[in-house]
Amino acid sequence: MPVLGLSLTAENARAGSPDERVDLVLLERTLLEPPRLAAMQRWSSAVRRRFPKAQQIPFVWHLVTHGRDDGMRERSTRRPAGDEFAFGGLQTTPEVQRAWEVSRLCMQGCKSTRVMLRTGPSVTPGALGRKRLRAFVEARAAEGISVTWEPEGLWEPETARAFAQELGVTLCFGAFEGGRPRYENPQGTVLVGRETWLRIGGTGPRGRLDGQQIDTIVEHLGAVPDATLIFTGPRALPHLREVSAFLAV
Repeated sequence: MPVLGLSLTAENARAGSPDERVDLVLLERTLLEPPRLAAMQRWSSAVRRRFPKAQQIPFVWHLVTHGRDDGMRERSTRRPAGDEFAFGGLQTTPEVQRAWEVSRLCMQGCKSTRVMLRTGPSVTPGALGRKRLRAFVEARAAEGISVTWEPEGLWEPETARAFAQELGVTLCFGAFEGGRPRYENPQGTVLVGRETWLRIGGTGPRGRLDGQQIDTIVEHLGAVPDATLIFTGPRALPHLREVSAFLAV
């Protein structure tokens, strides 16, 4: 059976009846505006009531991962003291370390031992980007923390998969690009297996998944039945339920 997950922001985490079909909840709010510890605990409790069987995983704060020109800082308001150029990009600086301590508190608030590491375009496949990624993963391993890595920018799926295997981390990337599955080559050969999480967001009107996308996802689960699917966007939960209903037929 596949693992079905949601990526929740503050906007798409509205209350509702408990849903036990959800296995993972990625707390995307912590990427932009990580709550203080008490607020994080309250939010985590609310998420647990809504999705009682789901493992909760916070994102690492963008001030750890994204450089000044990666487009994240304009979308947030919280600013710790320090040199703005010393934040982000997985740099080895006191500023990044302080930002990481905020993410660690988010982990404490939701009782997680895993984080989502979304790296910005400034963390490239070059030597420096690889060095910084390796240092971050090794530091987290020393703390007993597992990492799921979601690269943005120049990382192609095959390049990212090879480096993720080298680092010993789980990989996550978008399932579709330009209407074509990113997890297949042009010949239709599946490039990823159960060790890779697929992020699925609707591209149709109002963020809907179209029928072809759903058919493609179900076909992928025929080849990789224990794949992990992470649904995103304002219709993440309806999409998860829709795919779950197809699998139950």
